[in-house]
Amino acid sequence: MVNDYKAIQYEGKIVFAKAVFSDFLREIKYFTADEACFMFLSKGSFNLRTPDKVIEFRQGDGMLAKCGNYYVERPTGTDGHLEVIAVYFHPAMVKSFFPADLSLANFKPDFDASQFPVDDLLRLFMDGINVLLDHPAACPEDLILLKIKELLLLLAKTDQAPSVHAFIASLFKPYEYDFRDTVLRNSTANLSLPELAHLCNMSLATFKRRFSALFGESPVQFLTREKLAKATRLLAADTDARITDIAYDCGFDTVTHFNKVFKKHHGKSPTEWRLSQNAKPLSR
Repeated sequence: MVNDYKAIQYEGKIVFAKAVFSDFLREIKYFTADEACFMFLSKGSFNLRTPDKVIEFRQGDGMLAKCGNYYVERPTGTDGHLEVIAVYFHPAMVKSFFPADLSLANFKPDFDASQFPVDDLLRLFMDGINVLLDHPAACPEDLILLKIKELLLLLAKTDQAPSVHAFIASLFKPYEYDFRDTVLRNSTANLSLPELAHLCNMSLATFKRRFSALFGESPVQFLTREKLAKATRLLAADTDARITDIAYDCGFDTVTHFNKVFKKHHGKSPTEWRLSQNAKPLSR
């Protein structure tokens, strides 16, 4: 849930924003199709789920992300309170700063989203953006453009960006994901089918058709088997793990659902199955 939101626009597009979240479990990130973003996490923590990885962000971290389908998720054991300050990059606006050729043909970006080290200069810059968001009348259009260019130059001077032009090119060239790899990397995450389809950048109908063609069975059948396989391995390997923790770690919504599915497959409840493997039983 977004409790507070402030934004400054340039030519109808959001360029600076500040958002305060509370009590969230999973939210779709708020980029449009061609945006890139630098975000500073001023309070709280979150995990960013991209199609091929989950990245942890903690207070004081920066995030650089290009356009793509991501989820912001609440880490286990946290209260789900966040405060973020973001600067959005739009291709036409950004490329106009740099008259040299920004051809993307020979540049191969190696990231979709990543942690970005926040040094003193970046921290001071984001503090300044926070002040502007509190006083939008003090932010004329020429200052907006100047601040965006300043941030790009700051980011481009780090070890992660070999040149300004290459860095800008990398922001707007799509990162190619492998469909099979995306499914397998997220097969035991607690994602609904619509959420997994979104992560694969597909409609639900297209996702189901492609999934069945590739794996030879429905998504529900395949994903349930993957979750059960992981749960079975964990039950056998870790005699001290709580059944509840295993259920959630394997992507089940509730312990009740996990017990039901596990017993249907194995003929025994998780606790009974672990006892039958001569493992030490553990109360839930």
